[in-house]
Amino acid sequence: MGLTASSSARDRVIVTRFTLIGLTLGLLLGFVEAPLRYFTPVVPISSSPGADPVIFFLAPLVNLVFMGMVGLFLGWLATTRWLFDFWKRVVLGCVMVGVAGAHIGWTIHLLQVWVAELDVIENPRAPLLWFAIVFTVALAAARFGHRRTIWLFDPEVHWPVRPWFKSLTAITLMLLSAITIHSADTFDFWRTVHSHPALPLRRPNIVLITLDTVRADHLSAYGYQRPTTPNLDRLASHGVLFEQAIAPSSWTLPSLASIFTGLLPHQHGANIFSPLYAGPRTLAEILASYGYETAGVNANGFGFPDRGLDQGFEIYNDGGASLPYNLVSTLVGKAVLQPIYLNAVRPDMYFRREARDVNRDVFHWLRGRSNRPYFLFINYFDAHDPYLAPPPYDRRFGQASKSAVRRVSFTRGFPLNPPLAPEENESLITGYDNSLAFLDDQVDKLLRSLAASPDWANTIVIVTSDHGESFGDHGQYLHGRSLYREQLHVPLILAGLGIPAGLRIPHLVRTRELFGTVLDLALGDSIPLQLFSLRRFYTPGYKARPTDDLAVSELVPFLPYFRPVEASLMTSEWHYLHDSHGHAELYHWTTDPAEKTDLAEDPQYTPIVESLHKSLEARLAHSSRPWRGPEYLYALDRPGYSYHHAALFGAEFQDLSLVQGRPVRTVQSLFDPDSPPPRKPLPQDIDSVNSLPYR
Repeated sequence: MGLTASSSARDRVIVTRFTLIGLTLGLLLGFVEAPLRYFTPVVPISSSPGADPVIFFLAPLVNLVFMGMVGLFLGWLATTRWLFDFWKRVVLGCVMVGVAGAHIGWTIHLLQVWVAELDVIENPRAPLLWFAIVFTVALAAARFGHRRTIWLFDPEVHWPVRPWFKSLTAITLMLLSAITIHSADTFDFWRTVHSHPALPLRRPNIVLITLDTVRADHLSAYGYQRPTTPNLDRLASHGVLFEQAIAPSSWTLPSLASIFTGLLPHQHGANIFSPLYAGPRTLAEILASYGYETAGVNANGFGFPDRGLDQGFEIYNDGGASLPYNLVSTLVGKAVLQPIYLNAVRPDMYFRREARDVNRDVFHWLRGRSNRPYFLFINYFDAHDPYLAPPPYDRRFGQASKSAVRRVSFTRGFPLNPPLAPEENESLITGYDNSLAFLDDQVDKLLRSLAASPDWANTIVIVTSDHGESFGDHGQYLHGRSLYREQLHVPLILAGLGIPAGLRIPHLVRTRELFGTVLDLALGDSIPLQLFSLRRFYTPGYKARPTDDLAVSELVPFLPYFRPVEASLMTSEWHYLHDSHGHAELYHWTTDPAEKTDLAEDPQYTPIVESLHKSLEARLAHSSRPWRGPEYLYALDRPGYSYHHAALFGAEFQDLSLVQGRPVRTVQSLFDPDSPPPRKPLPQDIDSVNSLPYR
């Protein structure tokens, strides 16, 4: 009986010591990981922090818990009856040190290999290699310096367990307190806005809403058979609906950057490896300089903190400061917690925020804003995969197949093998439509709240999307892998002060023109923006110009080593696509909106292909400079000839930003800090702009 009690007490001592060592190692790992994560930006060439300051409290706490559990498990193993007692504990202790070494090595590896931010585990060999190296070194050190290891692993040697435990408890409570304080004010979203001079005239409020991943042909206002968006339909009936709005790219970052700057992707340069550079002036920057209060809430947290979209916003929340986002950014969160959530709970990112969270933040901001006119940008994320709407909307039009959702979400848009069965594909679309219905309801709640404010009559609302989505169209799912019409055709609705009601515009328009449109609606006739504004389409007496009814779109895929770079030109009748592999496609989208019949190889359409290709080349070659993303021009390279190199350095391309020796103002140059103040355009300026093949 005494022997058993003595053995049990000895086992408790061993388990306690392993646990305390694990807790201490975890704490130290957190203090190492936090600065590594904070000072390594998401985008390598960016200078912004890679995490929120809360990471300095969260990483130590997370690692303390994780390594404490590792220590507890290894301590339990140390009490089992196998191997020689002492060396068993030494080996298990070296295992714990190896886990700690693998943690640091893997963290550094993931921060260096940026693509790993897109994947939970980029290279499983990296942690195994680090573990093997550190374990071997630790074991060798224990073997040749075993007398010193006795102090750690001999239960007969006295340890200061109580002081050690109290110290760890105190540190843990301090970390929890700091995180709790951070949670009370989750992000620096409600800080006091800076004072600005009073405006001479009351300018309209502008609310720009983007519905992430919403294709136009799934809105009932655009003729969809299901009543997915009754509230947006009602908004359209009180405003202007553009039937053929085309996005500049097929994924979020370049599309939003184009809306914010009015530039094409090859001009602003934002892509998977590059943020939106500070060169072009953004909507928020310009409006703030005119006295607007600017705020943005972006629910798309898939790596978009640190991407430059916050330029000019006094207040901007993209979830980068939230606890869930920073938790998943730690190694334990990325390699342990996120996979568990992904496979056992929901095929989604743990830090995802739905429309109700976005609305809560917006309502909070509206209650505390100043009396200045405001520019409010909102990006909802609820139509993005995995298309699992919350109850009761998860069954609005039927129920999505979770297995199909999981398969599509895990492929990241690559071809499925085997492909989904027709009924599975239909259930996927049903889930998407359910999500649209939920999103429509939440947008309605936002608009009702805005309508209850005293300055609603002085407010303009713009609703659009950054890009569409594929559901097996052209053998693809999701988005960002091609420039087919289902990924480019997006909704666009304007309503509010000065916007005519119940008007539908059939002309092809570009969503990047929202840059000029917002500034035109906000600043009025004080700036010569009418040439660059969508307002021209619903102004009486509108006459089409050579550059109207033409839309250029560009794409550098997420993984450009596996898919070609693409560019496309859409006209009022044709859609021409060309990629960096030299492959061309042609669709007559007015009679073939699903783009099922490629006409590029048909000899009778060869003149059209050649004409559209020359037109696309001209529009890209003569676009205004500097070009911050010339990699987008690889789409027009051909064997033995680098179009993008020739366009940058060749004398054969005339820079048409100079016409008759005079500079022609583009919408960006109107706000260049080095340029003279904007003025009314002279007649010759208007003629020059209208003569350009591309703006």
